[in-house]
Amino acid sequence: MKYENKYRLDIHVHCDSGNPAQLETLAEICRSRNTIICLSGGLRYGGHDFLPNDDVISICKRYPDCFLPLAKLDLWETADPAEVYHYAEKGVKGFKCIYPYYEYDHDIYMPVYEAAAKCGLPLLFHTGNYRPSPADEIYRRPMLKNMHPIHLDRIARSFQKLNIVMAHMGTRIFQDEASQYIKMLPNLYADLGGCGQWLRMQPADLAEMLKPDTVECDCTMGNFRKLVLGSDAYVTHPHIISEGADHYLRLLRRIGVPKTIIDDVMGRTVASWMGIELDEPDQV
Repeated sequence: MKYENKYRLDIHVHCDSGNPAQLETLAEICRSRNTIICLSGGLRYGGHDFLPNDDVISICKRYPDCFLPLAKLDLWETADPAEVYHYAEKGVKGFKCIYPYYEYDHDIYMPVYEAAAKCGLPLLFHTGNYRPSPADEIYRRPMLKNMHPIHLDRIARSFQKLNIVMAHMGTRIFQDEASQYIKMLPNLYADLGGCGQWLRMQPADLAEMLKPDTVECDCTMGNFRKLVLGSDAYVTHPHIISEGADHYLRLLRRIGVPKTIIDDVMGRTVASWMGIELDEPDQV
C-alpha cells in the first residue's frame, strides 16, 4: 500500500480517547508531520483501560491516511491464539503486549506468538518501568519482573521470522542490558518511547549502548537500524508525536548516523513489515 506524502511511521501511540475533536487534532498533527501512527488500545492495562480493540479498528478506518490499528493481546491466566487470527482478519497491522499475568515468555503465551508469526504481524512489548496503581493490590503480580526485556529472548529465538519491538528499550532500569539483546537478536528491535526516555537520552549514551562489542570502530553504524520510531504518545497528548520524532532526529544527527539509516529508523523498517510504501523525504 502506498501512502502519499508520508515518510514517517510511529509504531507506539495509545488510543485513550474516542473524542472526535481530539482525534481530528491527532490526524492534523500526523498530516502536518508526514507521519502515520499505529494506535493501540485494549482493556486491562493495569489500573487503566484504553478503548477496546474493535473501537480502535473503527477509528483507524475513519482516518486511513493517518492511523493504523494494533490490537492489544490479553496475556492473562489464559491466552488464545484465535484472538490473533481474529484481529488479523480485521486488518490490524500488529499487536501490543503489556501487563501480563506471567512473564512474557511463559509457556502459556507461546502459541499466541506463534500465531502472530504465522500471520506475519509484528509484536510491540512494553518493557521496563510501570507505575504503581490500585490494580496492583488486586492482582499482586510482579510487574517489573514479568516485563523484563530478558523474557523477549526466548520469543525472538523461537520465532525468528517474527519482528519484535521492545518498547522503551527497557527504560532506564534495564536499558544497558536491553541494548545488548537488540544487538544480539536479529529480529528484536527497540523504540525509545516515553517522555522520561527520549528526554533523558544523551547522544553519547546511545552511541555507547549501540556500538559493536567486537570492534573498536564501526563506520557503518549498523546497530542503529535496530531502533524504530515510537513516541509513546496519546490521543489526549498528541504533541508527544512531534516532540518524540524531533528528539530522535537530534540524537541520530548528533551521533552522525547516515541518512539512509535514519530513514529506516523513522519509519521504513516498520513500514516494510506492514507492507507499506513510504515516500522519500527531501531531508530528515
